[in-house]
Amino acid sequence: MSEFDWAQKYRPKSFDEVILSDEMRRKLSRVVNQQGGISMLFWGRPGCGKTTVAKLINRDNTVLINCSTNNSIDTIRWIESNFRTRTLSGQRRLLLLDEADNLSADAQAAIRGVSEALSEYNDFVLTANDPNKLTEAVRSRFLPVEFNLDLEETRLLVRNRLCEIATIEGFSNVEDSVIERAIKFYPDLRRMTKALQFELTE
Repeated sequence: MSEFDWAQKYRPKSFDEVILSDEMRRKLSRVVNQQGGISMLFWGRPGCGKTTVAKLINRDNTVLINCSTNNSIDTIRWIESNFRTRTLSGQRRLLLLDEADNLSADAQAAIRGVSEALSEYNDFVLTANDPNKLTEAVRSRFLPVEFNLDLEETRLLVRNRLCEIATIEGFSNVEDSVIERAIKFYPDLRRMTKALQFELTE
């Protein structure tokens, strides 16, 4: 039996493993296959896969900035100073501003020009739980992509995935009530996986 956090252990390692609606998968697959090429704003409820998908777009050349703790204009100045050219291998990079809805007003004002000035060599992906905390001027510079898992097709995929995880961890024939207690946190995939682990390993 694993002692690792299942939410991290079973975090998707490829785009094919991510639970998305068919429509969302079609929209994002081209971006993933070409490793970027467009700057986007991923928004939706916590735990629905925004950061995971963003990390998978350009796996070898992604720089993650946690805007919960690095939310000042100094962070934007650091980005502007350090990413003016391609990577050493000549590739484009993806700058992932995770939880960008925590950026200060000054940082939001600065990211508008910086994202455009650095666009020759960089794609930007901002993630946000609440996009309304970002100014209209910021939102207009990034293609909005809503992560909505509150659909019947994705609910079935989530149930199947939870059962699969339980089986991999050595728990066969898991009772429906156990799965239901985990699914009550839907559509937060992270919380559901943690809840499943708690239910089966207590």
